[in-house]
Parts: sequence; C-alpha cells; structure tokens
Amino acid sequence: MKKTCLRFLTGRLLLFWAIMAIGMICACTDENPAGEEGNESNGSTAGDNTPTVSDVIAQMNRDVADMQQIAEGKLKVLAYIKESSGRYLVELDNGHVLTVYAEDEQVKKNAVPLVGIDADGYWVYALDGKTENLTTPDGQLAAALSSVGKGVFTPQFRVGGKNLWEVSYNGSQWIQIGTRQVWDVEKEPAAAFSPFAGCSADEDAGTLTISLRCGEKKINTQVQGKGTTDAWNKFVAGSADNVLLDFSYAGYKHGEEEAPDGFACGYKIENVRERMQQKNMTARAAVLDIMSEYKLDKGIENAHVVIYFPAGTYVLHNDDDNTYDANKTDFDSDAKGNNVSNEILMFGGNFVIKGDGADKTFLEMETPNLPKKKSDMYSSPVMINIKHNAWLGAEYEVTGNAGKGTFKVKVAGASNFDVGEWVCLYLHDNSPELVKQELLPYAWESTMTNISTEGVQVEDYHQIVNISGDEITFKEPIMHEVDAQWNWKLRKYSYYENVGVEDLTFVGHAVDDFQHHRSWIDDGAYKPIAFMRVVNSWMRRVNFENVSEAASIISSANFSAYKINITGNRGHAAIRSQGSSRVFIGAVRDCTDGPLADEYPTFQSNTGQYHACGVSKPSMGAVIWKVTWGDDACFESHATQPRATLIDNCTGGFVQSRQGGDANQVPNHLNDLTIWNMFSTNTKLNGNGTLPANGEFDWWRTGWKYWKILPPVIVGFHGDPVKFVQEQVKLDESNGVPVEPQSLYEAQLERRLGSVPAWLKALK
Repeated sequence: MKKTCLRFLTGRLLLFWAIMAIGMICACTDENPAGEEGNESNGSTAGDNTPTVSDVIAQMNRDVADMQQIAEGKLKVLAYIKESSGRYLVELDNGHVLTVYAEDEQVKKNAVPLVGIDADGYWVYALDGKTENLTTPDGQLAAALSSVGKGVFTPQFRVGGKNLWEVSYNGSQWIQIGTRQVWDVEKEPAAAFSPFAGCSADEDAGTLTISLRCGEKKINTQVQGKGTTDAWNKFVAGSADNVLLDFSYAGYKHGEEEAPDGFACGYKIENVRERMQQKNMTARAAVLDIMSEYKLDKGIENAHVVIYFPAGTYVLHNDDDNTYDANKTDFDSDAKGNNVSNEILMFGGNFVIKGDGADKTFLEMETPNLPKKKSDMYSSPVMINIKHNAWLGAEYEVTGNAGKGTFKVKVAGASNFDVGEWVCLYLHDNSPELVKQELLPYAWESTMTNISTEGVQVEDYHQIVNISGDEITFKEPIMHEVDAQWNWKLRKYSYYENVGVEDLTFVGHAVDDFQHHRSWIDDGAYKPIAFMRVVNSWMRRVNFENVSEAASIISSANFSAYKINITGNRGHAAIRSQGSSRVFIGAVRDCTDGPLADEYPTFQSNTGQYHACGVSKPSMGAVIWKVTWGDDACFESHATQPRATLIDNCTGGFVQSRQGGDANQVPNHLNDLTIWNMFSTNTKLNGNGTLPANGEFDWWRTGWKYWKILPPVIVGFHGDPVKFVQEQVKLDESNGVPVEPQSLYEAQLERRLGSVPAWLKALK
C-alpha cells in the first residue's frame, strides 16, 4: 500500500484542536492523504501527543468564543493560508489561528462536543452524532447572535463531577449536556478536528466564508490583511537599504508560463509497453530502442518524442544490466566485485518522459547501481541521466562593471553572441584580495582550501534579449556584482531545451536503516534521475519511493520541479540545484522514515531525507517554495559556493549540520541566502541536539570547520522558537511571527507580471 504524508502543525500561532502536541509531527500513514493541521495548545502530557482534558476544554472554549465574535463582526480576519490538503489556516486579530477543515472530510463520532450556530442564530451542539440545541437554565434556547433579538450568551464548557460535559453562561451555574462520559485519554485518544468545516475565499472581494461542522450558519467576514513587512516595502520602493534580491525569474520560462502537458507538445508518442510486447524486450531494452530510433543516444536538439509508460511497473535497472570491468580494483564483496552499473544516458532536447500518473506508473530500480569506486560513497551512477555532453566553450572578457540586480554587461566580442542564446557569466579567480572580499564580514580560515586554490567561482546562466555594440542585455537580473578588475568572462554554453518528466513514480530499494556516510549503499545506491545542462525544462507530478537521492539539476537554468512526494525509507538527499541558475523547486513533500541522525539507531517517522531540498556548488537564484521536509532535516546548502537562494514559505526541521559539504569546500553558502516565512518543526542547534552555551543559532561557527554560512536575510521565521546571533545576520525581521506577503517568490512574480500566473495559483 502506498504511503502518503500526514502533517500535524503547531507552534506559537498554529493551534491544535484536540491533539495538542508541542512541536510539529509529520508522519506517513496508509489512511490519510493530507495533513491534520490544528490549533494551539496551552499544554499537553509530557513526551507524547495525547491531549489532557484541560487542553481540550481550553481549546473548545476558545474556538466557541472566536466563532461568536467573528459572526458578530467583533473579531477580524487578518489573513488565511490554504493548505495542500484543502484546509485553511485563518489568522485572527486576537492572535488566534483557526483550522478550517475541508467540507467533505469525514468526521468520526467523538466524545468532545462540536458546537455551532444554527440558521436562526442559536447555539447547537453535536455529541456522538446527535445534534441538539443548547438551552439556558430556564429551558430557553441560548442565543448566539444579537440578531436574534434576545440576550446573547457565550457558553463555556467543563467536565463535571460525574465525568459528564456541562455548560455555563456565567461561570457559576452549570447544566449537564448529553449522557456520554468523558473518555479515558490514555485508552482512547480523541480524534483531531475543529468545529470549523469548509471555507471559501473570494479574493476579488477580499472575503472569506467559513462553514461550521455543527449547525447551518455560515460566517461571512472581510479579510483585513496584516500589512506588509518592512523588508518587502523596501524592496518595492527600491530603498538604499533594501536587502532582497528579485527571485521572480526562477523556473521554466522565468515563471511566466507552464510547460504544456507532454501529450500536447505535438511530439510522436512511443509506447514503451507496446515496444516491449512487439519486440519481446525488457523495459530497459525498449527504452534504449526508442532512444536509438530518435537519436537520443547520440545527441539531438529536437527529438520530438514522448516516451510514454502506460500504467504499470517497469524495471529499468537490475543486476542483469551490470557489466564486467577488469580495471575495477577498488571493491569487495559488498560492492559486487568487478561489476559496474551503467546509466541510461539521454542526449537530447524537446522530448518528454511521461506516465499515466504517479499512482499508476512506476519506474523501478530493483537492485542498486554499483559505485565506480567503493570508497567513493557518492560514485554510483544515476539510473536515467539526461544531459548535454559539452559544457562551456569560447570565452570573452567582460570589460565593464555591473551592479547586483542590473541586467547588462559590457563584453569584448559581443558580436559573437546571438539574441535568444543562453550563456554563462563566469568567474574563476583566486586573487587573495577577491577571496577576502567574497568572505566578508568573515576572514578566510585555513581549512577553506577550495576557495583559496580554485578561487571565487561564479557560474551564472543567462538568456540574451538584446545586443547593442559591446553591451549585452540579459532577460534575468545579475545576482552577483561584476567588477571588471577580476577575471570575469562571458562564455558560450552548450545545452538542450524543453525536456520534461511527468506523471510517474520512481521506485528504489534504499536501506531501512540509513546512516549518513556509512557506505555507498546508504549514500548513492538508488539515484533514479539527473538533469545536466538543460534549460526551460521540468519535472512535475513525480513521486520518489525508497531512494538515496531523488534528483539533481546540474549546470542548468530555469528548471521547474514541483508537485513531488518523497516517501519510504530515509535516504541521503532530496532535490537539489547543483551549480544551476534559477531552479524552482516547489510543492514538494519529503516525509521519509528512518533512524535519527544524531541518535542512531532510534527510528522515527518523518525524519525526512538527510539533506532536504536545496542547493550545492555555484547555484544561483534557486527558489525552494512551499516545500515540506522532515523533522530531522534542514534545507541543503552543500558548499562549493552556492549563492542567492530563497527558502520561501517552507516547513520542516531546522537542524544544523544537515547542509552538507566537505570541510575544504565551505562556506556552505555565500551571500544572499534568504529565508522567508520558514515554519520550523524542530530546531536543533548542535549536532547532538543541545543548545550552544548562549542558546542562540549561529551561522558561522569559529572552530568548527563544517558550519559556515555568510549572513542571511531572515524574515518571518516561526514555529519552534529560536534566536539568531544578531551579528551574524543581515536582517532578522518578525522572528516568531509569519509575515505578509506569505510568499516572497509569488509576490515578486505578481509584481513583475501584474498577476500571479495560473500555474502557480494551481499549486497553492
């Protein structure tokens, strides 16, 4: 049975209704496809998620009071967020956040009264499936709204001496309701749900309609808006002290449009199953046969083919695919001797790999891909590698300076380039003064040998939109200032375009006791796919089960990866932008299960991949948007000079030491790391889960060679509370409180285009 994620949200503003856990738990379940977000708790039983009776009563009374105040127009709605499950989180101006569940979500009988307002404005309650009116001590119906024309009552609930529910309207006189005794919370935990069920938003009118789970009343309210954060206002105004870059150019076609469905591209459709049957081939052989027919094994810009996998399971790698290599000497029995595994190498553009849906089409690695060297734990090949074999070509000197956020560079030999062409703005320079400048406000340390020997490395891919004399204009803003005194070049770049992978699941067999860097079988044995040197390409509606690493996007530009689930056994990494420019990774749920890294072999659900979605090498302008990862993880920032990364409206663990990177290749991240509205479910400040002596999260730890990040911009960090060392950040605004706009990428894209594009709206 396939696993899907079940997410429980809590924190300083997100409140549980009945399951009152402190922190956030994301688990995988066989029953529920979406999260169980709820409302805040004032406490819970220590060490588990079982609510106390006082927890339930406090939250129930809070919800009832809020319900009445909203319906009477005395409480304002500041903002709302629609979760992927269809539920809404509604923030009120009294600091409370309501969970509004989907209307069609099944509600089981519960020992907690569900309280609502009927169509006439009176209080009603449901208990064990039976709905009745609440009455006053004199037997009259209790009015909830002043529109009834009678005195208005605000009910309070408690558990009486007979272990039965009671209601009061003055806090002193109590009336029994129902005959159901309060449950034994140790033997029968309550199901988690709120009294709010169903929500619809009219964005044009700025209104929200909330339905109640009990009663017929619908509450209509105006959304007031919270006001925007100072950081956003300064970006919009172009203030001199603005610290935000424009990340809105990330993704396929610069975020302006969605790639067409594979079947709508007009390409020839080649059915893998039919090819298998016609030629009596294995799935792998059929794929290779199609590739040969369309020259994808040789290199072709316009393959114009959809490699279609109809519903079913297709084994694309097992031990039969391995070959013997007499020159392989670094092996032992667990590395399968002299055998080597071979990638399915695809060289081409304008083609799509497509299934019938992530729940219907499965591409499987039955056995691990063997490493090139057992001692190189990362050296196993990927199963499918889509790439251009060439990379950078002729180089031309950049002759003028260009500021960060500008679009033009002056180049000697500009006439050698063409409008529409993709190029690489390139810097590799180890001048000591440049290295010193790049690391400010910190100083170079002796362990950082990569940046001192290989130099400052910028590899930023751009599309040319205009050439005038020696001046070249890019479609996208430059995200690293160009100082012509250093060795800046504009280089020719080899790439393929319009490569898509969609509507399928990659299945591996990763070990169920993952341990980071224990062996090649842990770190790299099951890597299903990688993309190298492609532009305007995509991977969407794709799942990964039991994989070591989900996907890498390497030396590419404007790639989109979204609507992705990573499940099963915990592995090494999720999805990364590796030395690429403006990769968009969005709406990814990473809820793999496995041992805790720092408490091995303690097993936990929802640990997440060791490295969550993120960046490595000279990545530039990547956007990690609305990604949910596990509690024992953090976004990846794998050293070798990534820059300008936006972690936008993401949820998950915020564990130091999960970024990755060899000690000689740190810093883990250079300038312009931006963390916007991050909801932390678990913040461990040291690798062993303890706090530093000062109790603050540090970004540049002197004396520890593995943890160094230049001062980030942090706005709206909330959830598991943490303080950052203020001398180590560019900005730490609204710590503990989510901000508006909720998504920086979305707001910047809307500002640039005039509206949020349909493809992004659909992901929300």
